[in-house]
Amino acid sequence: MKRFKIWSMMMLVVMMLPFVAACSNSADRERYREHVDVSPAVGTWRCVESTDISGGQTLEGLFVDQSVSIYSNNLFTSTSSSFGTLGSYEFNGQKIVVNTNNGRTFVISAVSFSGNRMTITGSGDGVTFTYVFEKVENVDTP
Repeated sequence: MKRFKIWSMMMLVVMMLPFVAACSNSADRERYREHVDVSPAVGTWRCVESTDISGGQTLEGLFVDQSVSIYSNNLFTSTSSSFGTLGSYEFNGQKIVVNTNNGRTFVISAVSFSGNRMTITGSGDGVTFTYVFEKVENVDTP
């Protein structure tokens, strides 16, 4: 009987682990989201500088003159068909995960603002990138 009781307790603990981990992870993401202010990024931005590194090769200016409109409802549109003309973004810890309509996923690891400029650094699809944008206009929803 003692053996059955120990076995039952172990099974209960094992069965509860995924729920505890899921709740903790979800709660952490929700807490982080509460402290993220996306309002500085909301608007339409035109790329003025871009550096892409792929396969050890540095490519300058590929994204220049493309624009991105970022909305507060976690959606975006873009003029770049290679990047994706629309998609969504979500916060995952200290990073931003971007999913595009052409099935690509990018992870933005740093965002900074200076005046009307926004600089983003990230990676995805074997490419690391740094883009500098200038704000063109304020937008709220698509």
